[in-house]
Amino acid sequence: MLFRPVFALAFVASAFANPLFSRQDSNTNAAIDPVVSKLSVRAHDSIPTILTLQANQTASDATIGPQINDLIDALNETTTSLQGISPSSGSNDTDPTNDDLSVVFGGVVSLVASGLSGLTTATVPSLNDMFGDLDPALAASITAFNTTAPQSFNFVHILMLDASQFLRDEGLSQSLTALGFTA
Repeated sequence: MLFRPVFALAFVASAFANPLFSRQDSNTNAAIDPVVSKLSVRAHDSIPTILTLQANQTASDATIGPQINDLIDALNETTTSLQGISPSSGSNDTDPTNDDLSVVFGGVVSLVASGLSGLTTATVPSLNDMFGDLDPALAASITAFNTTAPQSFNFVHILMLDASQFLRDEGLSQSLTALGFTA
Protein backbone atom coordinates (compact mmCIF):
# COMPACT_ATOMS: atom_id res chain seq x y z
CA MET A 1 0.00 0.00 0.00
CA LEU A 2 2.80 2.38 0.71
CA PHE A 3 4.20 1.76 -2.76
CA ARG A 4 1.39 3.65 -4.61
CA PRO A 5 1.69 6.97 -2.74
CA VAL A 6 5.48 6.91 -2.96
CA PHE A 7 5.32 6.10 -6.67
CA ALA A 8 2.75 8.86 -7.27
CA LEU A 9 4.85 11.38 -5.35
CA ALA A 10 7.99 10.41 -7.27
CA PHE A 11 6.13 10.68 -10.58
CA VAL A 12 4.75 14.15 -9.79
CA ALA A 13 8.14 15.33 -8.52
CA SER A 14 9.87 14.18 -11.70
CA ALA A 15 7.30 16.01 -13.84
CA PHE A 16 8.10 19.27 -12.08
CA ALA A 17 11.84 18.68 -11.80
CA ASN A 18 12.41 18.27 -15.52
CA PRO A 19 11.49 21.85 -16.51
CA LEU A 20 13.37 23.19 -13.49
CA PHE A 21 16.50 21.33 -14.54
CA SER A 22 16.56 22.93 -17.98
CA ARG A 23 16.16 26.41 -16.49
CA GLN A 24 18.97 25.79 -14.01
CA ASP A 25 21.32 24.56 -16.72
CA SER A 26 21.95 27.86 -18.50
CA ASN A 27 25.49 27.54 -19.79
CA THR A 28 25.48 30.35 -22.34
CA ASN A 29 29.26 30.30 -22.86
CA ALA A 30 28.71 29.25 -26.49
CA ALA A 31 26.76 32.47 -27.08
CA ILE A 32 29.33 34.61 -25.24
CA ASP A 33 32.33 33.20 -27.13
CA PRO A 34 31.66 34.77 -30.56
CA VAL A 35 30.99 38.15 -28.94
CA VAL A 36 34.31 38.27 -27.07
CA SER A 37 36.12 36.73 -30.05
CA LYS A 38 34.85 39.50 -32.32
CA LEU A 39 36.05 42.09 -29.79
CA SER A 40 39.44 40.37 -29.71
CA VAL A 41 39.77 40.56 -33.50
CA ARG A 42 38.91 44.25 -33.51
CA ALA A 43 41.29 45.04 -30.64
CA HIS A 44 44.04 43.08 -32.37
CA ASP A 45 43.47 45.33 -35.39
CA SER A 46 43.40 48.70 -33.61
CA ILE A 47 46.13 48.28 -31.00
CA PRO A 48 48.89 47.09 -33.39
CA THR A 49 48.00 50.03 -35.62
CA ILE A 50 48.41 52.36 -32.64
CA LEU A 51 51.74 50.72 -31.79
CA THR A 52 52.90 51.13 -35.39
CA LEU A 53 51.92 54.80 -35.37
CA GLN A 54 53.94 55.25 -32.18
CA ALA A 55 56.95 53.40 -33.62
CA ASN A 56 56.83 55.46 -36.82
CA GLN A 57 56.50 58.65 -34.76
CA THR A 58 53.28 59.50 -36.59
CA ALA A 59 50.98 59.28 -33.58
CA SER A 60 48.74 62.36 -33.44
CA ASP A 61 45.15 63.30 -32.76
CA ALA A 62 44.36 62.67 -36.43
CA THR A 63 45.93 59.19 -36.54
CA ILE A 64 45.18 57.88 -33.04
CA GLY A 65 41.65 59.30 -32.77
CA PRO A 66 40.09 56.96 -35.36
CA GLN A 67 41.74 53.93 -33.75
CA ILE A 68 40.43 54.88 -30.30
CA ASN A 69 36.98 55.47 -31.82
CA ASP A 70 37.10 52.00 -33.41
CA LEU A 71 37.93 50.52 -30.00
CA ILE A 72 35.07 52.43 -28.39
CA ASP A 73 32.65 51.20 -31.08
CA ALA A 74 33.85 47.61 -30.62
CA LEU A 75 33.49 47.85 -26.84
CA ASN A 76 30.00 49.37 -27.10
CA GLU A 77 28.90 46.64 -29.54
CA THR A 78 30.29 44.02 -27.17
CA THR A 79 28.42 45.54 -24.24
CA THR A 80 25.14 45.56 -26.16
CA SER A 81 25.62 41.99 -27.38
CA LEU A 82 26.55 40.67 -23.93
CA GLN A 83 23.55 42.39 -22.35
CA GLY A 84 21.34 40.36 -24.71
CA ILE A 85 22.71 37.03 -23.43
CA SER A 86 21.42 35.35 -20.28
CA PRO A 87 23.96 35.00 -17.47
CA SER A 88 25.91 31.79 -17.88
CA SER A 89 26.18 29.06 -15.30
CA GLY A 90 29.49 28.37 -17.02
CA SER A 91 31.51 25.21 -17.35
CA ASN A 92 35.03 24.06 -16.71
CA ASP A 93 34.78 21.03 -18.97
CA THR A 94 32.49 22.00 -21.88
CA ASP A 95 33.97 24.16 -24.64
CA PRO A 96 34.12 27.08 -24.50
CA THR A 97 35.04 26.90 -20.84
CA ASN A 98 34.96 29.75 -18.34
CA ASP A 99 38.74 29.99 -18.64
CA ASP A 100 38.54 30.15 -22.45
CA LEU A 101 36.27 33.19 -22.22
CA SER A 102 38.44 34.75 -19.51
CA VAL A 103 41.62 34.40 -21.54
CA VAL A 104 40.06 36.03 -24.61
CA PHE A 105 38.35 38.87 -22.75
CA GLY A 106 41.21 39.43 -20.29
CA GLY A 107 43.61 39.44 -23.22
CA VAL A 108 41.64 42.23 -24.85
CA VAL A 109 41.59 44.35 -21.70
CA SER A 110 45.31 43.75 -21.17
CA LEU A 111 46.08 44.57 -24.80
CA VAL A 112 44.12 47.81 -24.62
CA ALA A 113 45.77 48.81 -21.34
CA SER A 114 49.33 48.06 -22.41
CA GLY A 115 48.91 49.10 -26.04
CA LEU A 116 47.91 52.62 -25.11
CA SER A 117 50.55 53.05 -22.41
CA GLY A 118 53.15 54.62 -24.72
CA LEU A 119 50.89 57.44 -25.85
CA THR A 120 51.46 60.89 -24.39
CA THR A 121 49.76 64.26 -24.68
CA ALA A 122 53.00 65.60 -26.18
CA THR A 123 52.25 63.73 -29.41
CA VAL A 124 48.49 63.28 -29.02
CA PRO A 125 47.20 66.50 -27.40
CA SER A 126 43.59 65.24 -27.09
CA LEU A 127 44.65 61.97 -25.48
CA ASN A 128 43.01 62.69 -22.12
CA ASP A 129 39.71 63.41 -23.88
CA MET A 130 40.06 60.18 -25.86
CA PHE A 131 40.74 58.23 -22.66
CA GLY A 132 37.73 59.98 -21.10
CA ASP A 133 35.58 58.53 -23.89
CA LEU A 134 37.27 55.12 -23.83
CA ASP A 135 37.04 54.55 -20.07
CA PRO A 136 33.23 54.31 -19.75
CA ALA A 137 33.02 52.08 -22.84
CA LEU A 138 35.69 49.73 -21.48
CA ALA A 139 34.14 49.73 -18.00
CA ALA A 140 30.68 48.97 -19.44
CA SER A 141 32.01 46.02 -21.43
CA ILE A 142 33.81 44.68 -18.35
CA THR A 143 30.63 45.01 -16.30
CA ALA A 144 28.57 43.30 -19.04
CA PHE A 145 31.11 40.48 -19.24
CA ASN A 146 31.11 40.08 -15.45
CA THR A 147 27.30 39.91 -15.47
CA THR A 148 27.02 37.51 -18.40
CA ALA A 149 29.96 35.27 -17.48
CA PRO A 150 30.15 35.57 -13.69
CA GLN A 151 32.18 32.37 -13.34
CA SER A 152 34.89 33.90 -15.55
CA PHE A 153 35.43 37.20 -13.76
CA ASN A 154 37.95 36.03 -11.14
CA PHE A 155 40.34 34.79 -13.80
CA VAL A 156 40.09 38.10 -15.71
CA HIS A 157 40.91 39.91 -12.47
CA ILE A 158 43.97 37.69 -11.99
CA LEU A 159 45.07 38.25 -15.60
CA MET A 160 44.86 42.00 -15.05
CA LEU A 161 46.94 42.16 -11.84
CA ASP A 162 50.03 43.40 -13.70
CA ALA A 163 48.27 45.24 -16.52
CA SER A 164 46.13 47.22 -14.09
CA GLN A 165 49.10 49.57 -13.63
CA PHE A 166 48.60 50.79 -17.20
CA LEU A 167 44.92 51.49 -16.61
CA ARG A 168 45.90 53.40 -13.47
CA ASP A 169 48.56 55.41 -15.36
CA GLU A 170 46.07 56.19 -18.13
CA GLY A 171 43.50 57.39 -15.60
CA LEU A 172 40.90 54.77 -16.57
CA SER A 173 39.36 54.68 -13.10
CA GLN A 174 35.95 53.33 -14.16
CA SER A 175 37.62 50.36 -15.84
CA LEU A 176 39.79 49.72 -12.77
CA THR A 177 36.71 49.75 -10.56
CA ALA A 178 34.83 47.40 -12.91
CA LEU A 179 37.77 45.00 -12.66
CA GLY A 180 37.65 45.11 -8.87
CA PHE A 181 40.72 47.32 -8.35
CA THR A 182 40.89 50.61 -6.50
CA ALA A 183 41.40 53.57 -8.76
